[in-house]
Amino acid sequence: MPNLSQLLTTKSSVEYKRVFEHCRDISNELDGVDGVYIVGGIVRDLILDRAPGDIDLSVVGDAKAFSQELAARIGAASPDESQFLTFKIRTSGIFSDVSSIDVVTARAESYADSAALPDVSVSSIDDDLKRRDFTVNAMAISLAGSDWGTLVDPNNGFGDVMRKRIKVLHDSSFVDDPTRIFRAVRYAVRLGFKLDSRMNELISKSIANIDRLSGTRVRNEFELVLSEPNRVEMLRMSEEIGLLAAISPGLRIGTKALQVLSEQSESDSVELPDLLAITTFGLNEDEANQVVQRFDAPPASGESITGNAQLAKHVAVLDQPNLAPSEVAEILREIPLASINAYILAGPPLPRRDKLVEYVEKIRFIKPEITGDDLLEIGIPQGPIIGQLIDVVRRAKLDGKVSTKQDEIELAKSRLPGFLAK
Repeated sequence: MPNLSQLLTTKSSVEYKRVFEHCRDISNELDGVDGVYIVGGIVRDLILDRAPGDIDLSVVGDAKAFSQELAARIGAASPDESQFLTFKIRTSGIFSDVSSIDVVTARAESYADSAALPDVSVSSIDDDLKRRDFTVNAMAISLAGSDWGTLVDPNNGFGDVMRKRIKVLHDSSFVDDPTRIFRAVRYAVRLGFKLDSRMNELISKSIANIDRLSGTRVRNEFELVLSEPNRVEMLRMSEEIGLLAAISPGLRIGTKALQVLSEQSESDSVELPDLLAITTFGLNEDEANQVVQRFDAPPASGESITGNAQLAKHVAVLDQPNLAPSEVAEILREIPLASINAYILAGPPLPRRDKLVEYVEKIRFIKPEITGDDLLEIGIPQGPIIGQLIDVVRRAKLDGKVSTKQDEIELAKSRLPGFLAK
């Protein structure tokens, strides 16, 4: 195997080199540790001369003792331990380039069923690499003093990096873990690689296994796609390989939605609800409800998806020329803001768009100055009437009929007899 020690010293930041040197020292000094390796994406990125992300380490032997010692030497808190023999060292307050270091026990994995969580057992570095998703992520570089820099590459990941291709390690990879289909899309687009010639066939044969994933896992993978700068290309590829339809039969991305997403791809400020609303813009009510159900989506995410169809039922009313601001507010008050923003960006350029913009930028911020306590102080009795009067004042303020707090109080007083008579 080639020795890549030069990458560890010339292609790594000071912080990375500091961690690598601690790993070398600990592997030499700590009983029970038979090998320490950087693994996965960081190896691939070092080879590609890309800025690497957080550090992933695989330890042959006592990974718990190793992670505790590494945390102590860099001044971090005790690692968080998971059920899968992994340990996370949080370093965001220590390093600027590295927010965490993940330490795993070198292990083998087996799957009792498609899409099931794996059964794990302690094993060798070769077995640890064989359990990974793609060959380009299945390489390791030794950090032990005796073979510092030696590349461990049982699956020819180095060759696939050079050929710029994404390739699975075995034919049942997508059956064992269907989330790898999402990852294949993300890595191919992010790295500018092509899918291996056999990958499309394997994906086609195993795409139905997406149904076996929980809603939470599917939603998380979809949201990871939306979080990527190259999300438009990823969504296009997902549609081409049948991944979107496998998530939900009605899930599709319209041309206008893709255009809007493309224009926003350079922005880091787009919130997830807005991305979900834009991505699902154009779905009808049944299609939107099916997507929400498949995602097992929490209320905030679900409303961003179903809100588009909800808005479509009423939005034509906003084309009326003499609509008062209070009427606009009444029409839109139950519509999620993300869906309104999506319509402004992706909807047709009709008069309604101006009303939507006015609502987002101005109308929704107009509130009465008076509170329930103010009304109680002037003798209005406790009860539902308080909220009803404040709503009257809110409408009047939206339409410019009151301008001061005293105006609001006088309006509430004048309307009180009518409410008491009900």
